[in-house]
Amino acid sequence: MSTPEKPATLPTLGAGMPVAIGQIDREIKALWEQSGEVASRASLMNLAIYCEGREAMARNTELIDRITKSHACRAILIGVEPHAAEPGVEAWISAHCHLSRAGAKQTCCEQITFLLRGPSADLIPNIVFSHLDSDLPLYLWWQGEFPDPVDGQLWTWVDRLIFDSKAWADPRSQSRLLRASLAKAPSRLILCDLNWTRSLYPRQALSATFDHPDYAAHLGNLHSFIITHGPGCRSTAQLLGAWLASRLGWKLATAGKHGAEFTSQSGATVSGAWREEAGAAIGSITLTAPGATFRIFRTEGSSFLHLEANLPGGRHAASLFPAGKQEEDALIVEELSRATRHGFYLDALTHAEALM
Repeated sequence: MSTPEKPATLPTLGAGMPVAIGQIDREIKALWEQSGEVASRASLMNLAIYCEGREAMARNTELIDRITKSHACRAILIGVEPHAAEPGVEAWISAHCHLSRAGAKQTCCEQITFLLRGPSADLIPNIVFSHLDSDLPLYLWWQGEFPDPVDGQLWTWVDRLIFDSKAWADPRSQSRLLRASLAKAPSRLILCDLNWTRSLYPRQALSATFDHPDYAAHLGNLHSFIITHGPGCRSTAQLLGAWLASRLGWKLATAGKHGAEFTSQSGATVSGAWREEAGAAIGSITLTAPGATFRIFRTEGSSFLHLEANLPGGRHAASLFPAGKQEEDALIVEELSRATRHGFYLDALTHAEALM
């Protein structure tokens, strides 16, 4: 009798193989046994994703497949249907496999998928914590808005909390809710707002620009700034404006829908405005001082941010800076690649609350 051949690959995309909740660990072990020697398991972190609805679950499964090409992890996908007529919990397991550089063997990452129907927020901590891969760090990506109140237990084991304030319908109340929940969070918890990440390269370009002593001399005399932003990205522009104000020590005087006025450290008035235009999340930043203008902008299709500096005496200068990518998977990969804290984020968020 011939021995059945072992499969050459593991299950990849889709919801995966249905499993009973109490049999997940055993079925994952069996999944690896099926692979024989054609695949090796890889994991450097736990990545848990919370989302709502089956469409989001399918989208996130495809996103996890792209993420695991560069970041080996155990993925725990938690989808919820809070308004489902019948409560219940379902689970699936699958693997995302990619050929090694040598091309002879696959490197695979596990995915455990849960669907929670009906009121189920209380189940989330137990689901996440009971299925972590040993003592590897936990990155929790919370998609959508935080519940009120936030269960502080969620943060107990989390090393990096990823979210996107661009998705908040009421940014001010959500930021205050998040800040209140951090009172009991462990000191190791790092906040990673993808909306903050969208402004990473513009912030780096601004910082690099004013490292130049000829340019830095004008910082104390700035009297206005204008930030253009893509559709739906006003909160991104407000965060960038808040960061600028916090770094330069400006105090908010008045705030409106499309702009604000600040008082500089010298007591001068600085006006700020955000304008929506088609294009990237942050399209341009223009800073104006007496006799000097600095404009950092991104042209369509360009991989660079352009700086145009007009200085007293008719002098002109130009520079290029990396622009980064704006797609969601690029933003999340950027965050998974970082090991440091976002040192100025909470300060900028505090300033931004008054602008929202």
